Amino acid sequence: MFEKILNKLNFNSSGMKTTDSFANSDLQSTGGHSIQGRKPSQEDSYYISEKRDNRQLLLVADGVGGHGHGDFASSLAVDIFKNTFAQNKNFGDIPSFLRKTALVVASMVLQKSLDEPEYKNCGTTLTGFFIDNNKFYTINIGDSRCYHLSKDELIRITRDHSIVQDLLDKHEITEAEAFVHPKRNMMTSAIGQPISMLKIDVEGPKPIDFGEILFAFSDGVHDALTESQIKTIIEKYKKTNELANKLVEASYSAGGKDNITAIYYRHLQI
Repeated sequence: MFEKILNKLNFNSSGMKTTDSFANSDLQSTGGHSIQGRKPSQEDSYYISEKRDNRQLLLVADGVGGHGHGDFASSLAVDIFKNTFAQNKNFGDIPSFLRKTALVVASMVLQKSLDEPEYKNCGTTLTGFFIDNNKFYTINIGDSRCYHLSKDELIRITRDHSIVQDLLDKHEITEAEAFVHPKRNMMTSAIGQPISMLKIDVEGPKPIDFGEILFAFSDGVHDALTESQIKTIIEKYKKTNELANKLVEASYSAGGKDNITAIYYRHLQI
C-alpha cells in the first residue's frame, strides 16, 4: 500500500525521485500545508512568522471539540502568538515567553467555553518551535508533534499528552500497538481544560546545524503514517520546496481521516 503512495508521489521502483534534480538555489527555509481532508470541517491552523533578527516562530494548532468550535480555539492560538511575537522587541527569557503566551490562549479559550454554551468543550493542541539564531526551543500541549531531522536521523522531540503515550511510557503496549490503539486520540492535556490541569512542555535551547530540518505536524500526519513512512517521504523531498505538501498528500493517500497539517523549518544560516 505504501509503495503505491510513493508511486503517486513520483518515485520509481528503486525509490528514486523521477523528476529533475533539485534546484537548491531556490530552496525555501520554511513551508507549510494544511487540508480539511475527510473531516466535515477544518479545525487545524498553523503559523509561520517572518524572520526577525534571526528569530522565527512556527506553530501548529489542532482544534478539538467538533461542534464545540475547535476551529475557534486553534485560530485564536495562532493569532495570539502571531500578535505577541510581532509586538515583542526583546524576548528575553524565551521559555517564559512561550509559557506565558500559551497561558493567555488557554485562559481565553476556557473563558469562551464557560461564557457561551455552544463553545463548551472546545479546545486545541499547540506545538511548534521558536528559532533563535543557531538554536531552537519547542513548545507542546496535546498530541501534535515536533520532529528534528539531524544527520539523516528523524528524532521526535515532543512527547504526546495522551493515554496511549502513558501506556507506552509504562511499557504496557508497543509502538505498533499504539499506532492502532482505540484510545490513540484521547489526550491528557489540551488548551481548553482547566488551567490547573494543563501541561505545557517547553524545552531548549537545542542546537541546530546548517541543513537540518524541524517539523511540526497535527495528528492527521502521524495517525496516517508510521515514523518510518514519514522519514521515507522526508528523505525523498528534503531538498525541495514540496516537502510539506508531499507529507500532507501522503497522509491523505494513506487513508487519513483527520484534518492534516505539516510545516517545516530548514536551517539555512551558518
